[in-house]
Amino acid sequence: MSLDIFASERRAAELSPSKILLVDDDPDMRALTRTFLEHEGYGVFSSGDAERAEQIFRSVPEIDLLVTDLYMPGRSGMELARELKMIRSGLPVLMISGGMVDSAQKLRLEQEGWSFLAKPFRLPELLSTVHRILAPVEARRWKEAR
Repeated sequence: MSLDIFASERRAAELSPSKILLVDDDPDMRALTRTFLEHEGYGVFSSGDAERAEQIFRSVPEIDLLVTDLYMPGRSGMELARELKMIRSGLPVLMISGGMVDSAQKLRLEQEGWSFLAKPFRLPELLSTVHRILAPVEARRWKEAR
């Protein structure tokens, strides 16, 4: 019986970290955010544009969270999020932005069920938001591993 418990705990400990797709056209912000999230144990794939982000998403099916800048050249973060959710409807989204976000845009984000974080954000604020969003995903993965 105790061997089963150890095997279960070992499988849970071997679970891969949650994977985040980070999309931001600001290379400094992207590098800092990526480094911080990786330091916290997350697997991070990053891109400076929506086109490349979509390619990454299609090639890495186990992405657990999309963190994307709202305003980017070409396709916006909102357009990217909608396209990726058409591929996988359960994908959680965290929209980040240093630009003005009016009440109508915030309402649209809420209606989509997406979280929002204004730039510049403090790294602990980012981390607590990511933890909150990923908690159900990680709990489900842990339960399935048992």
